[in-house]
Amino acid sequence: MKKGQWPILYIHGFRGGDYTTKKMIESALKCNGKQKDQFLKAIIDWKGKVTYEGVWTEDEHPIVQVVFQNKWIGSNQMAYWLTKLLFNLRLEHEFTTYDAIGHSLGAVSLVLVNLKEKMRPYMPRLKKLVLIAAPFNGIIGLGDLPNINRIKPNGRPAFMSPTYFRIFMNEKSISDDLRVLNIFGNVGDHSNSDKYISVTSAKSISYILKPRVKEYTEYLIKGSNAEHSMLHDDSEILKMVNGFIYYNPLS
Repeated sequence: MKKGQWPILYIHGFRGGDYTTKKMIESALKCNGKQKDQFLKAIIDWKGKVTYEGVWTEDEHPIVQVVFQNKWIGSNQMAYWLTKLLFNLRLEHEFTTYDAIGHSLGAVSLVLVNLKEKMRPYMPRLKKLVLIAAPFNGIIGLGDLPNINRIKPNGRPAFMSPTYFRIFMNEKSISDDLRVLNIFGNVGDHSNSDKYISVTSAKSISYILKPRVKEYTEYLIKGSNAEHSMLHDDSEILKMVNGFIYYNPLS
C-alpha cells in the first residue's frame, strides 16, 4: 500500500500534547483493527526539527500524531511547521491526499495550512477535516468576551478577529472539494461557551467555509462533557469523528 496511501493527522492545540489526541487515536486504532502502537508520532521541537517515534503503517490510512514540544505557540507557527511536516512526509511516503483532526488552535492551524494548497502543487491535498473546539474568532479573555460577538442572520459574525479576517480575506484559497465537520461545546452556563471558546467563535467559520467547501456539518454538544478539554475525549464525539473520517466514503 505504499502508493495510494491516505494518512490521517491528529493535531493538538495550545498547551496541549500527545495526551490531547491520545483517546482519539486509541479509538481510531480500535475501529480499524490495529494494535495500540501502530501509529507514527511526529515530534516537532522548539526550532521546528521533526523526530519520529512509532511506525508508518503499510495500510490505507496510516495514523500520524503531531506533537509540538513548544506548547505555547500560536496557530500561525503551528501552520508553518505543519506545512513543512506535510512536505517531509510526502517526500518520504509519496501520498497525495490526507485527512486531519484538530483540537482548539490545532484546528485553526489546519485551515491556515489549507489556504496554501492551491499555491503549492506538490503539497498533499486535505480532503476531510474535523474541527473540535476551534477558536476561529477569539478566545474568551483574548479577543472575545461572553455574549459580546454574535452571528448575524446571514451567518456573518459581527466582529472579526485578526486570524478570522485573514482567513476571510483568503477564502478563495480554500479547497472546494473539502469536507468539514465542525464540533463545538456549550457547558450551559451564562457564557454560551465551552469555558474557553464561545459558540460564536467556533461557529463563525461556517460563514467562510459553508459556501465554498463540498460538505460542511456542525455539531453542538451541551452539558458538562462540553468543556473545552473534555471534548476530545468524549465517547459520542469519538464515534462521530471515526464515522466521518473512516466510514464516510468520498465521492
